[in-house]
Amino acid sequence: MKKNMKLSGILFATALIPIAAVLIALQFLPAEIPAHYDINMNIDRWGSKYESLLMPAATILMSAFMYGMSRFAAKQENGAGNEKVMMICGISFNLLFLAMTIWSLVLAFNAVSGREINGVLSVKIIFIFAGIVIAVVGNFMPKCRLNSLVGLRTRWSTANEDVWFKCQRFGGVLFVICGIMMSLFSALADSIMLILTVNIIITATAVGGSVAVSKIIYDRHQVSGGK
Repeated sequence: MKKNMKLSGILFATALIPIAAVLIALQFLPAEIPAHYDINMNIDRWGSKYESLLMPAATILMSAFMYGMSRFAAKQENGAGNEKVMMICGISFNLLFLAMTIWSLVLAFNAVSGREINGVLSVKIIFIFAGIVIAVVGNFMPKCRLNSLVGLRTRWSTANEDVWFKCQRFGGVLFVICGIMMSLFSALADSIMLILTVNIIITATAVGGSVAVSKIIYDRHQVSGGK
């Protein structure tokens, strides 16, 4: 319980850092800053600097949602350990949003000062952190007990505890591998379209592969009579 209380503290602390960073940056930004970029990271809309508060606000809302879901998971009959998993996943997402918030501020300062925006670097940073988050989530998937909220949930993986554990273990390994591949490829590639295309394929492989294997594990379990 004490460990989960510490995790909840970290969850909300990491949720507040982005809004603190934006509130400080607002003191130095002009009234209008870049509000949207096209696929090549060219500015296609300018807006109020206060729009930069949207991401921190979403981070706080996401944290509150993850905290609520973690408390609900803790009350479930088989929810032991699921609360911790939810907290860690929430913290990981907060760190991703923090990285995106900080980088968006860097881009804003560069734009208003006339400096060139490195579009490839921007996309690299987003997907490097996204890959890390996917790998972290995958690492904790095998620790999920059978529940109605988190983990690799399909009509087959939820058949029983044994099938559930095998599905989470395989899915976790696949997500870790795909997350690492996403981060490494994003760091090495030098084309925005290439980064986007390959990472979409990697993500689809992780999700589709996990679902497909959950069916295979279930079928083998049925054939073996649960052994």
